[in-house]
Amino acid sequence: MHAIDKAGGCPRGVGAVGLSSSMDRCWDGEAMMLWRALYNVIFVPLMELGLILAGSVNGKVRRGIKGRLGEGERLRTARSRCRDDVPRILIHCASAGELESAVPIIEAMGDAHDVDILLSYFSPSAVDRATKVEGPVDHLYLPVDSRRRIRRLLQTLEPSLIVFVKHDIWPNVVWEARSAGIPVVLANGNFRPDSKRLKRAAIPFGRAVLPYLNAIYTVARDDAHRFRFLAGKEPTIIVTGDTRFDRVIQRARQGRDDQGALADRLKGRSVAVAGSTWPADEKRLLPAWKKVKEQMPEAVLVVAPHEPGMSRLRQIIESASAEGLSAVTMTEIEEGAELADLLLVDRVGVLAGIYGLGKIAYVGGAFGTGVHSVIEPAVFGIPVLFGPRHLMSHEARDLVELGAALKVEDSEEVFEAVKDALAGGPVSVERGDKAGAFVREREGVATRVAEHLVALAQDS
Repeated sequence: MHAIDKAGGCPRGVGAVGLSSSMDRCWDGEAMMLWRALYNVIFVPLMELGLILAGSVNGKVRRGIKGRLGEGERLRTARSRCRDDVPRILIHCASAGELESAVPIIEAMGDAHDVDILLSYFSPSAVDRATKVEGPVDHLYLPVDSRRRIRRLLQTLEPSLIVFVKHDIWPNVVWEARSAGIPVVLANGNFRPDSKRLKRAAIPFGRAVLPYLNAIYTVARDDAHRFRFLAGKEPTIIVTGDTRFDRVIQRARQGRDDQGALADRLKGRSVAVAGSTWPADEKRLLPAWKKVKEQMPEAVLVVAPHEPGMSRLRQIIESASAEGLSAVTMTEIEEGAELADLLLVDRVGVLAGIYGLGKIAYVGGAFGTGVHSVIEPAVFGIPVLFGPRHLMSHEARDLVELGAALKVEDSEEVFEAVKDALAGGPVSVERGDKAGAFVREREGVATRVAEHLVALAQDS
């Protein structure tokens, strides 16, 4: 981990907007108070109204509204489950995705420190996952970000430290906690170069909130510079890396151990794994795999579509058939069917471990909105392939720069890369070694971040 100097600078993708004297004016106390007033008078009422209207037509939003009913009593219950003589840390995650990256921090705190952890979330998608997280003494919806509700939250829970995870920063929590002398930090800070927070109209509001944070722990150096551009000189900003590495490593290794029966069926075969695929990926994969099979008849391609519903599975089977390839599902294999050219993963939650069965991995999404997780296959020290739209993923960019992953544009490039990897070519072996080293070097981030957070909580 290393700190970014407090002089700041112009972040990549921002240009010269708001620098020099205009930066000082945006960070002026009066400007901050103006934005704070506008937020509470205009934005918070609109947010509450929007939730009510959305809840009338959207079941997920309605579930979140119901989950906040009786929140005063819910806060008191949560407080009653905490001890009075140890630091009390409130960790907030927007949804299930952010919660996954918070789990390693929670586990690291619980393993090495005597603290009480309260877990809050915004989206109903996090509720079921939160019930399975070991460590927190309680979990609950974070109240809507009105000044009155947040003051009640702070007065009832009396946290020693508040931790936001990734990007879901609630302004009134930040402002009210700062007024109450409660430190607030952001962990796993991620700040994309195309973020709306860097739009000209949004910059002043960001500068009315972020300077009130005590510390920001970022995934990468370019994230840190963007945060410094908005946060000014006050918060400590430290590049820590991503705690998701710890979580992904844990899940992938455990998942690989769970694939014993499938590993036995694939023994002696040359296996490639394509994960989180979309039709645009299969358009390149299947012609490439047809050519691989012509040279390596025993090879098997394991395909895990992003959404493994029956309609998608049928679509892949039909596309494979058009290429002269046969396909079988995992369920059919478990029922005794023979292996085919393609093995289709017809369930969720197993892909991370299945990557460990392959000699090369193709990660989908990068011929569409963006590549999916590339850490999961890299854990196993195998080369990784993906399409051109990968620049929003720090890990994908880094793997390409290191020569541990390869960006592919068409089926011919997929064929050449897969053929070399299945044949044990030296270029593929080197890529895989670099991918494995890349992940190992980033292991342990959660433990280091947890040490920082507990120290802050103890000092408050």
